[in-house]
Amino acid sequence: MKGIEALSIWTLRCMAASPEQWIAHAWLTCLRPMSHAYGAAVSLRTALFTSGLVRTRRLPVPVLSVGNISVGGSGKTPFVEMLARRLRERGERVVIILRGYRGGSTKPTVVSDGRGVRCEPPVAADEAYLLARHLPGVAVLTGADRYRVGEVALEQVECGVIILDDGFQHLRLHRDLDIVLVDAANPFGYGRLLPSGLLRERPDAIGRADMVVMSHADVGRDADAAIRAIRQYAPVAPIVRAVHRPVALVDGRSEAGLGLEHLVGRRLLVVSGIANPSRFEAMLVQLGAYVAAHRIFPDHHRYTSDDLKIIHAAAQDADASMVVTTEKDMVKLARLTVVKAGVPLYALSISLELIEGAELLDAMLNRLMRPSAS
Repeated sequence: MKGIEALSIWTLRCMAASPEQWIAHAWLTCLRPMSHAYGAAVSLRTALFTSGLVRTRRLPVPVLSVGNISVGGSGKTPFVEMLARRLRERGERVVIILRGYRGGSTKPTVVSDGRGVRCEPPVAADEAYLLARHLPGVAVLTGADRYRVGEVALEQVECGVIILDDGFQHLRLHRDLDIVLVDAANPFGYGRLLPSGLLRERPDAIGRADMVVMSHADVGRDADAAIRAIRQYAPVAPIVRAVHRPVALVDGRSEAGLGLEHLVGRRLLVVSGIANPSRFEAMLVQLGAYVAAHRIFPDHHRYTSDDLKIIHAAAQDADASMVVTTEKDMVKLARLTVVKAGVPLYALSISLELIEGAELLDAMLNRLMRPSAS
C-alpha cells in the first residue's frame, strides 16, 4: 500500500511538471492507454443511462447533486456545507448523502440524524463526520447505493430535500438539480482522463450541468480563461463564482478557535492528505506564515502510528513551532493522539463564499423547493 500511495503522489507531480521534465511526461504517456480504456468504459456507462437501457430511480423529495468532472481540489465539501446552511435557513429539512469514501462501512450509515452525531471515524468517513459536526440540524448519511441510502433517510430521519455530495457521476439516482464545481486554476484536470490526468469524464460531460460553480475564482486571469473553457461545453448553464476563505485556526487539544494572526511569522510544518496540497500551503503563506516543511500524504489517507513518528520527526527537523493541517486531516490525526506531541497541532478552518451569482443559485433553489412547500 505504501508503494501504491507513493506512486500516486509521484504521478500527481508528473501531471503538474513542466514540458522539460521528460521523465514525467514519459510516465504519463505510458498511462495513456489506461486513460483511453477508462474513457471508453465511462462513455458506455453514460450511454446506457441516457438511452434508458439502465434505469434511473427517483426519490419522492427534491435531490440536488453537487459534483465535478475531475478528481479533488474543486471544493465540493465546503460548497455542500454552504448549500446545506442556505437551505436550512429557509426552514428546509436537509439531508446530505455521501458515498463515504474510506469510511469503515459501505452499507447505509447514519452519521448524524440531525439531532446529534451518531457515528464517528473510522466507521464514518472523514468528510461525512466533518459535515455532521459543522451542521447541527442537518442529517448526514453515507453508503455506496445512494438510492438505498435515500430510502433509509426517508425512513429514519426528517427528510425534505437531499443534497448528494459527489453525485455527478452517480446516474442511477435522479437529480432535480445538477451543480458542477470547476477549479478555475485547472478546470479540466490537465485535459486528460484518469489515470494520466484528473478527469473523471470527458470535458463535454459538463454540458449535463444545470449550474457551474467556478471555485478559486480569485486567481486573476486564470478565472477568465476558465470561463471561456467552460463555455465551450456548457454554453448556457449559469456560472457562479466562489472563493475559499480561511476562517480560523482550530486547536487540536481544546478545539478552541484562534485568530489567523497567530500564523504571522510562525515557522510551520504543514501536514496534508488532500487532492491539492500546494494550494493549501499557498494559503498559509498568504496568511503570513513561513512553511519550513510540508509532509504530503495521499488524498483521504488513513494515518497510522508510523505516520505520527514521521510527523514528529519532520517537525523537529524543520524546527517548527506549530504543525498545521486541514480539518479533514485533523479528524483522523486527533484520534491518534498526535495532539499529545510537543509541537502544537492546529487545523486551518476554511469556508466557501459566493462572490458572483448568488442570486442565480437562490433563484434555482426557489424554483426547486416551491413544489414541496405547497
